[in-house]
Amino acid sequence: MSIQTQDYTLSAKKFEIPESITHSPGIRFGDHLIKSVLLSTDLSYIQSLHADAVMIMNPFEKSSKLDKVIIDFSNKPVFCDAGGGFLREEQTIQSAKTAFEIGASGVVISKPTSPDIIARIRKEITGKLIYTVMYDGEEVEELADAGVDVFNIATGEYTAESVAKVKELVPNVPVMASGGPYDSTILETIEMGADAIVFNPPTATEILRSVFDEYRHGKR
Repeated sequence: MSIQTQDYTLSAKKFEIPESITHSPGIRFGDHLIKSVLLSTDLSYIQSLHADAVMIMNPFEKSSKLDKVIIDFSNKPVFCDAGGGFLREEQTIQSAKTAFEIGASGVVISKPTSPDIIARIRKEITGKLIYTVMYDGEEVEELADAGVDVFNIATGEYTAESVAKVKELVPNVPVMASGGPYDSTILETIEMGADAIVFNPPTATEILRSVFDEYRHGKR
């Protein structure tokens, strides 16, 4: 093939949300049934990976401007990080209020927070409150009573087991959870009781490396 007709277009189109996630029952947010939640602030990922919802976790300073850009760009529900913690009650309440004002479908408490503080936050907001469980010692029953609407389980390699424990303690509270990068771990997490899966995609560098490697080895 001549250089004039050779197609050198690089594409990451083969990368998608794992189909195994569709086996989850889903969580209802208004008119939307959420099975897959994309964990990303990258607009190219949000546009190209067809998740049911987006969860924003900004590792840098929180920015309602960035949240609004993502909410306006996305044609799907967006869950914004409101922070949390034992000494940041007022900041968390304000972050949550602002998120709902700019169109968030839910706010995520991403740091360990006591049930008492959750109850006070709950009184100040009317939208969905998602609480991230990062270790098995969290008081999930008390947190549910305080007003948590959805638990987001992120306990690393123990996530599937943590999902089972949380569902046993509070069977009527929906659970979303990190399922890992493999169909086997995603399906295990669903079997343990996860209602939706939070998908953390590979980095752009990892995706491009894979695409480049395929071209180098003549697979495309």
